[in-house]
Amino acid sequence: MQIEIGNQPRMELQELLEGAITPLPIALVSTVGPDGVNNAAPFSLVFPVCWQPPIVCASFGYRKGQPKDSARNISLTGDFVINIMDEDRIKPTIRTAADYPAGVDEMKEVGLTAAPAARVKSPLVAEARVSLECRVVRSLQFGQGDSLRDVFFGEVVMVHVKDEVWADGKIDPVRLKAVGRVATGVYCRTNDLFKQGIS
Repeated sequence: MQIEIGNQPRMELQELLEGAITPLPIALVSTVGPDGVNNAAPFSLVFPVCWQPPIVCASFGYRKGQPKDSARNISLTGDFVINIMDEDRIKPTIRTAADYPAGVDEMKEVGLTAAPAARVKSPLVAEARVSLECRVVRSLQFGQGDSLRDVFFGEVVMVHVKDEVWADGKIDPVRLKAVGRVATGVYCRTNDLFKQGIS
């Protein structure tokens, strides 16, 4: 089968790419608004793009033609935090995506806790297994209309790791218990792991 990309509507394209590049990581991105209200929302388009310097990118769609609170806050503060939540906290993580009015602290609404970061204005999520404090180094915009997206590239300036997931000088993926997104409303656990070398 061959699929001509130019003929595909946005939602079909999203499902096609999600189905091909999977699982996508689930990250709870936390920011703070100009009014001091914290914001958190789950995103699956969050990736490392460079190891040194450590650069990650996060992509945010629009809602009803307007940038999402996360993107608006990042544009104002120049920073954000990527929080990796474990499978035990995936329900409140996903619930932060509900259509809350502007000015509502989603973390409070779902029972999560904001904690001060060390190097950026945006808060950490205290329950996160890992939190990456990021300062924006570049931003881009792609698409148009309903497909418009803001993409921010952030340099990781501080990493917070819970002691219980740190083993032998690195993050233990089994203890991390991260969650991946496979399709709309479909997720996977990372507890079925195997090792394979080059040879």
